[in-house]
Amino acid sequence: MKLNVNSTRMELQRLKKSLTLARRGWKLLKDKQDELMRLFLEKKDLFFSLYDNLNDEMRKVFSLGIMGISFLGRDDVSELSGLSQRRVNLEKKEKHLFNLKVSEFEVKKEGKIFNWDKTESVVYWNNAVARLDELLEKIIEVGTLFFEIEILCREIAATRRRVNSLEYIMIPNLEDTIKYISFKLEEMERASTVRLMKVKEIVRSH
Repeated sequence: MKLNVNSTRMELQRLKKSLTLARRGWKLLKDKQDELMRLFLEKKDLFFSLYDNLNDEMRKVFSLGIMGISFLGRDDVSELSGLSQRRVNLEKKEKHLFNLKVSEFEVKKEGKIFNWDKTESVVYWNNAVARLDELLEKIIEVGTLFFEIEILCREIAATRRRVNSLEYIMIPNLEDTIKYISFKLEEMERASTVRLMKVKEIVRSH
């Protein structure tokens, strides 16, 4: 679609510069989109690999926990859990993913996880508690990775909109307008040449 501008040489030069910048911007954004997609696919594959592994581990933990509860009873399990002195803190940091800021977390553990005589419990419950404590870092890693993928998806969508806007709207509009102005200027130049020739003929005839 032709832009509503004046058909002048100055405007033509300005539009040609704008077209050059738009094409350069499209190339940069396209490269960015391709790199974001590469990162997304890389993170996606890693996420599902870690997620599937974590799911398997959590099933084992839940099975141990259920067996522990069946031997001890809910009241004893609740009492033992209340005795634990384990405290978990998450230390938040920021890192750059491509040109995006994303959060990452470091798990800081304090206190004893077992603050009871293991003979008061059963091996199933003790193993479930110990294994869950070990898996905490993996749980945080998978969760953080999920949020990274979510941020990448939003950035890919935003970049794709800008790429499409340049490719299908701005650049074609500039090209159409440049063609139109070039045609109009050539037409005006031909008309001017014809008038000049007529003036010369009139002068010669006199």
